Amino acid sequence: MSAPRAVAVAAALLTLGVGWAQAQPAGLPLRSSPLLEEKVSERQQSEGAVFVKGAQITARPDMDLVVQGQASIRRPGLAVSADRVDYDQTQDVVDASGKVRVSRETSVFVGPHLNLKVDSFQGTFDKPDFELYSSGGYGQAAVVEFVDNKRTILRQANYTTCRRTPGPEWLPEWLLKATQLTIDEEESTIDAKGVQFRFQDVPIFAAPSVSLPLSNERKSGLLPPLLSVDTVNGVEVALPYYFDIAPNRDATVTTHVMSQRGIAADTEFRYLERDYSGQVRLNLMPADKLRDSNRWGLSSQHNGGIETGLDSVGRIGLGLTLNRVSDNNYWRDFPRSGLVLTQRVLPSTGVLSWGRGDFSMTAQVQRWQNLQEAAPPYDRAPQITMRYGQWNAEGLDWSVVGDTTRFEADYSRVASLVSAGILPRNGERSFIQAQVSRPWIRPWGFVTPKVQLHATRYQMDRALDNGATAVNRVLPTFSVDSGLVFERETRWFGRDVLQTLEPRAFYARTPYKNQDMLPVYDSGATDFNLSTIFSENAYVGQDRLVDNDALTLGLNSRFFDAGTGAEMLRVGVAQRIRFSDQQVNLSSNQADRAAGLSDILFGAGIRWDDRWSFDGTIQAKNQTHEISRTTLQGRYSHSPYRVINMAYRANNQITPKTEFVDIGWQWPVSDLLGRTDRQAETAWTRTSGQGLGPDRWYTVGRLNYSLKERSLVDTLVGLEYDAGCWLGRVAFQRLQTNVSSVSASSATSRILFQLEFVGFARVGVSPLKSLSDNIPRYQYLRDSAVQPSRFQHYE
Repeated sequence: MSAPRAVAVAAALLTLGVGWAQAQPAGLPLRSSPLLEEKVSERQQSEGAVFVKGAQITARPDMDLVVQGQASIRRPGLAVSADRVDYDQTQDVVDASGKVRVSRETSVFVGPHLNLKVDSFQGTFDKPDFELYSSGGYGQAAVVEFVDNKRTILRQANYTTCRRTPGPEWLPEWLLKATQLTIDEEESTIDAKGVQFRFQDVPIFAAPSVSLPLSNERKSGLLPPLLSVDTVNGVEVALPYYFDIAPNRDATVTTHVMSQRGIAADTEFRYLERDYSGQVRLNLMPADKLRDSNRWGLSSQHNGGIETGLDSVGRIGLGLTLNRVSDNNYWRDFPRSGLVLTQRVLPSTGVLSWGRGDFSMTAQVQRWQNLQEAAPPYDRAPQITMRYGQWNAEGLDWSVVGDTTRFEADYSRVASLVSAGILPRNGERSFIQAQVSRPWIRPWGFVTPKVQLHATRYQMDRALDNGATAVNRVLPTFSVDSGLVFERETRWFGRDVLQTLEPRAFYARTPYKNQDMLPVYDSGATDFNLSTIFSENAYVGQDRLVDNDALTLGLNSRFFDAGTGAEMLRVGVAQRIRFSDQQVNLSSNQADRAAGLSDILFGAGIRWDDRWSFDGTIQAKNQTHEISRTTLQGRYSHSPYRVINMAYRANNQITPKTEFVDIGWQWPVSDLLGRTDRQAETAWTRTSGQGLGPDRWYTVGRLNYSLKERSLVDTLVGLEYDAGCWLGRVAFQRLQTNVSSVSASSATSRILFQLEFVGFARVGVSPLKSLSDNIPRYQYLRDSAVQPSRFQHYE
C-alpha cells in the first residue's frame, strides 16, 4: 500500500471513529470481558484462537507448520517463542529450538530446546533457566519435565529468590540445590529431594527431602528457628513446626531447648467453624532445673453459639475462657508464653448469652487464679444479668437492668491476709437499675435530661459490724447533659478550615447514703479525664454510688479541613463544681472530697497531616495550680518504614510518684548516614510491605525510662538487615519482673537472632513482634505479598 493511500485510509477511519463516538450517548457503559478475567478457563484454553508470527511461515493445512526467524505461537494462557518452531498438528506437538521461551501465567522457562504436547502440556525442556512468579524464585535445571498444566519436575535444579546482578562472578547469597524439584501449582508447593542449602556459598544443611511454599498460602512444615541468649534461661533455641490441618484449623508446636532450664514445648491450636471459633495454648516444661519442678501453663478461648432448634428460643451464645498456670512464679519466669499468662491474676470464665428483640440476658461463672501476695478479686459463681430497653420510643430512651451475683473469694493462700486475720465478705448481691432519658438534638446543640433509680440488696454469709446480714440500698440519680455548637469558616496557612466552638454543661444529683459498711466486690475509681468528668458516678461497678451535687462545665473547639472533613486540631477544657462535700468513698480511710472546684483538665489533639500527630492531657490542681498528672504523646511518620513515637507520662497523685518517658521508632540507617536514595525507594515500594529495597539496615526499638528511678524499665532495641532475598534480625530485650520497684536485679535480659530466607521459609516467631503491638505504623519488612496478576507478565 502506497503512503498517500495509507494516509487516506487512516483519515477515513479516524473520521468514522469520531462520528461514531459523537453518536453514542454520554456515559457509555462498559461490559466485562472474559478475556480480562484473572484466571484463564479450560474452555478459553481449548477454544481460544492461536496466533502465529515469524519471519517465514510454511504450513500444510491440518498437518504441520514451520515458523522461522523470531517465531512465536500464542494461545490463551501460553506463549512460545524461539528461532524455529515446528508444529505437528496431527500429534499436537511443538518442537522449538534456539532461544526458546515458554511463558505461562505462573512461570517462564528459557532454554535451547523444547518438545511439548500443547493441549495436555506434556513434554521436556533442555537446560532451561526458570522464574516462578508466585514465589519470586529463580533457578536453572538440567532438564524440565512438564507433567501437566499444574505439575512440573525439574532435574538437577538450583533455586533462589536472590536477584541476579551484572557480572560473570555473581553467586546468589543463598542457594538451594536439589536432585529433583517438583512444582505442584494445585497444592501450591515445591517438593525438593536430595537437598543441599548454601548461604554465602557455605553449606548450611542437607536433607533427603524438603517441602517449600509456592505462595503465601499456609503449608505444614518447619519454620525458621529462633535463637536467643537469656540471663535466666541461658542459650535458648526454639524450633517451631506448623501443621496445616485444614483450611479452618491449624496448629504450631514449638520446641524450646534452654541451657539453664531444660526442654519445653509450646503448642497452639486454632479453629474456625461456621458457628464457633477459638484457640488453645499449652506450655509444658516437664523438669525445670532452676525451680526443680514441673511447669505448665494453659490458655484457651472459645466463642460461638448453640442452635437449640426451637423457634421461640433460637440461638444461645457461648463463650469460654480458661487461664491456668502451675505456680505463682510462672508469670515472672515465662513472660513470653502468652499475653494472658503473664498477668498476676488469671481469669477463667464461662458465659451463656441470649437475646430476642429488645430483651437480652447473660449467665456467667468467673474464677480467678491469684499469683500475687494481695487480695484476689471475688469469683462470680454465678452471675445472671437481664436487660430490656428501647431507644427513641416516642422520643424516650429507657432501659432496665437486673443482676444477681454470688461473690466468693479465698484468702487462705495469701499469707499476709491470713496473718492479719482478714476474711473475705462472701455473699450475694442483687440490683435493679432503671433509667429513662429524653434527648432533644438539633444542629445547634442538644439537651438530654435523665432519671435513674438504683435498688440494691446484699445478703452476706458473715454478719456486718452492726450484726446485720442483709442490707438494702435505694438511690435515685438525676442528670442533665446539654451543649451548643457554633461554627465559622476561616482559613489557616492556605487551607480552608471549619472551626467549631462547643460549650457543654452537665449537672448530676444523687443524694447521700452511708455505704461504708457495704463490701466492695467489683467497684473501683474511674480514670479522671475529659470523658469521665461528664458522668453521674465516679466509680465503676455497683457497690458504690457516689453522692453527687455537681455541675461540670466544658468547652471544646475543633478545626476541620473544609475539603475533606478531617479533624486537624482539637482543644478542650473542663472542670467540675461540687455544691456539697463528696462523702462516699471506696473505703472509710479515704478523705471526703470538699465542695468547690475540682482539678481542671486541659486536652489537645493535632492531626495537621498524615505525618504529624500530637495528643496531650494535663490535670492541674485548682488551689495551687500544681500539675497533678500529665500525658503527652506524639508521632512523626515521614513515609513507609520511618516512624517515631514519643510519650511522656507523669502522675503526682499516687505514692510513689511516677514519671516516664517512652520512645519507639523504626528508621532506615541509610537516612542517618545521608545515603538515602529516594528514586530507588520509589521504584521498589510500588508493592507495599516489601521494604525500601535491598542492602539496607533498619534500626528499631522501644525504650521506657523512669525519670524518678533514673533507670530503664523495659527495653527492646534491634537492627534489621534487608538483603533483598534474605533478612537478618538481632534484638536486645530487657523486661522488668518486679512490679514494685525498678532495678537491674529484678529484670531479665535476652538477645535474639533470626534469619529469614525469602521464598524459602517463613518467619516463625519474630523477635520484634512486640514492636508492632506498641509502635503505631510499625511495618514488617516482608508482609504477605499480593500474588502477581497474569497481566503483569503478559507476553
